[in-house]
Amino acid sequence: MSSEIRLSAGFASARRLLLLGFFRLALNKQRLAFMVTTEQDALEGLARARPGLLIVSNQLEQGSGLALVEQARALVEDIRTILIVDGQQNDLVAAAQSSADAVLAEADCFTEAKPVIALSRSLALGRRYRSPFVQAALEAAAVDRAPWRDEPPQLSPRELEFLALLVEGSGDREIAGSLGISYEAARSRSKALRRKLGAGNRVQVVAKALQLGLGRLTGR
Repeated sequence: MSSEIRLSAGFASARRLLLLGFFRLALNKQRLAFMVTTEQDALEGLARARPGLLIVSNQLEQGSGLALVEQARALVEDIRTILIVDGQQNDLVAAAQSSADAVLAEADCFTEAKPVIALSRSLALGRRYRSPFVQAALEAAAVDRAPWRDEPPQLSPRELEFLALLVEGSGDREIAGSLGISYEAARSRSKALRRKLGAGNRVQVVAKALQLGLGRLTGR
């Protein structure tokens, strides 16, 4: 990342396991400014330690991750903020429209796309970043304002299982292994499902899944 970004970081999340994961991943523990679970504790940490990076989930034990992001720059002018969202379509859309420098869904962390690399590159260049799942939520919200040309397709349990794997970021070979079918069969089913949904790429697949009300992005 750019030298313009100070690498000390503060973390705020109601997910204590997520905080533990960040702590274990940190190569230099001295750069951890604070790890807290409430908005107020994070605000106090920002005022005291003035970290260069704030990583926050939308779910806090008290307060709001979205509100914390909006207040962070008032306390630390040059801070960069990363918002991790674990929620439904409306949560993702609200996060995408926030002032956070980067927004990603927890589901993004388990896809082949490895959004952390793209996120780091965007922040280093001074750009905002919205992950594939967040972009899909925005697209789905736009689609929701315009009805399907025909009735939404009815998907079989097998198609729903296949769709859940696509949404999780699995490639055709991984899906073939998970479902115990050949690679060629997986490719054929993937193309057929995209045609049925009217989706040309993975972002549109996720958008259609959201529109169909399939619940959490990881599906199963």
